[in-house]
Amino acid sequence: MAEPGVLTAAQLAAQNAAAEKSGVLSNPEFAEQIQMLLALKGIDSKLEEAWQAYLAGRYDDMQAAILASNFYRNNNSVARSRLQAKASQPGAYADGLNKYGLATRKSLVASGLKMDAKLFEGLAAKAYDSGMDENQLKELIVNSGLVTGYGGAVLGDTSALKSYANSFGVNKYLDDKYWAQKSQDLFLGRTTTEDIEDEVRNLAASAFPGYSDQIKAGISVDSLASAYKGAIASVLEKDADSVTFEDPNLRAALQYVGPDGKPAVKPLWQFERELRMTPEWELTNNARTTVDNLTYKALSDMGLV
Repeated sequence: MAEPGVLTAAQLAAQNAAAEKSGVLSNPEFAEQIQMLLALKGIDSKLEEAWQAYLAGRYDDMQAAILASNFYRNNNSVARSRLQAKASQPGAYADGLNKYGLATRKSLVASGLKMDAKLFEGLAAKAYDSGMDENQLKELIVNSGLVTGYGGAVLGDTSALKSYANSFGVNKYLDDKYWAQKSQDLFLGRTTTEDIEDEVRNLAASAFPGYSDQIKAGISVDSLASAYKGAIASVLEKDADSVTFEDPNLRAALQYVGPDGKPAVKPLWQFERELRMTPEWELTNNARTTVDNLTYKALSDMGLV
């Protein structure tokens, strides 16, 4: 007795002739399903059941069994096509997988992916068999936890965004975890550099509310702070380039609150006067010269010089 589903060439020809006579084979989708069952009926009991229904001429039962199979329910149309080729056309499958891997790897490397080549090949094969597109493969790679870092465009964009955040005085609020997440989001296409720049500006506007309108208009805090930096350089005799947003005098000026209790722009004359009241100023040549001049004037007024 023959195994279930195993036909001689003559029996299979007779069955195909019967199916053709019934008209079902004129439907391209039905014909494709028959080819699928021939290739894959051994991997799923429901597909075997569908094959038996086809052999018995019960075409409605065949369709119902296919739809109920794990193979059909768990795979999209692209995956079903690829898995069928894997079983029945290994050469065509291998060629398709190779092209998919090369094209996808080229794209991902350009995007900045860094991971072991063998690990990538394994994930690419899994993604190919599952009918994934490039974006879905990116998600699979990130969720695998095997990514060692990002380079290329993602690294360049992230570095530029860090500089952008620094020019808006908010780098202290954005830690490594934040930038790691943003690099991943850029890689996956979940965000854009413009989105992150907008986040940076909104954060800066909340940190320096007196300049909120200018900041939201795209004017960097670095530009807005240039006059204060110049005053610090002049009064406290510092290199202007060495004055960062962590400088307490500069930060106090940028976060100034007016007499009415509302954020405001601190007048430069007031800022310079306050700088001359700091312990730092007392150690400068400016301070010594000022003291010497005042002493000389006092003595002169007393007629002692």
